[in-house]
Amino acid sequence: MPVNSEATDASCISLAVETFPKPESAEELYLDLLKKTLTRALVARPFERQTLRPSRPLLRRFYRFLQPQLAARNYELVRLLRSDAHQYVESGNETKTRAEDAETMLGTRQLDNMQACIEDAIRRNVPGDLLEAGVWRGGMTILMRGVLKAYGDRKRAVWVADSFAGLPTPDTRVETYEDWRGGEMAVSLEDVRQNFGRYGLLDDQVRFLKGFFNETLPGAPIAQLAVLRADADLYESTRDVLDHLYSKLSIGGYAIFDDYVNLPDCRKAIDEYRDQHEITDPIQHIDERAVFWHRTR
Repeated sequence: MPVNSEATDASCISLAVETFPKPESAEELYLDLLKKTLTRALVARPFERQTLRPSRPLLRRFYRFLQPQLAARNYELVRLLRSDAHQYVESGNETKTRAEDAETMLGTRQLDNMQACIEDAIRRNVPGDLLEAGVWRGGMTILMRGVLKAYGDRKRAVWVADSFAGLPTPDTRVETYEDWRGGEMAVSLEDVRQNFGRYGLLDDQVRFLKGFFNETLPGAPIAQLAVLRADADLYESTRDVLDHLYSKLSIGGYAIFDDYVNLPDCRKAIDEYRDQHEITDPIQHIDERAVFWHRTR
């Protein structure tokens, strides 16, 4: 979405509320197609097939017994949930009414926001690379690389930071959300690399930081960032990102955080950091989960 350099900061990252944007340029056509493919909005159907994941203990035990026998005969228990293209605008997760094989759980609204922030950084010559901490299957970082490719930016790197082994074991002394488990949402580095490769976007501008944030971020060879995005889920992981990377975010850059709205532990980590460092740049909402702010000082 082209950004008018004379516009205000708020208009630089304006988003389509209920409809997908109408691309005009070749770059926009490519990025529009990329976003709709990463989310699977391009192939949204009236009903989506969802793998059964029983929540009740008795059903879980029965399913664990039954599933291998079905798999041996090339069968699987699934359910069909009503869906449509607009389900892909808001961020969701793999158990909701969206295609299970997408490279991102994020909605096109968050992807639109990321595209606009990068475009603004390019137009204003904000120095620094792009980084996402917590990438799952890599969808958002694939888009980051796609935006740089669309506009011929060869000087910035896209940093892909993740344990690639799932969440760390939550510290129950500081984490209040009781459903997280260590290793949850694990996607291997090789799987993420293959996802980049499928889109023709795996090259020397993509750099991987493998390991838990408290181990990899303190010594990460990153000089400056123009866009910093965190999808860390946990209080401690979110603080790790802020403590070790926010100081590297350039003036004029963008800080973006998933789960600020829906996860109190993430919100607490962000609010504490902003208070401690007297950050007054206004927080702006992207969708029902994510927020961002434009660093001005």
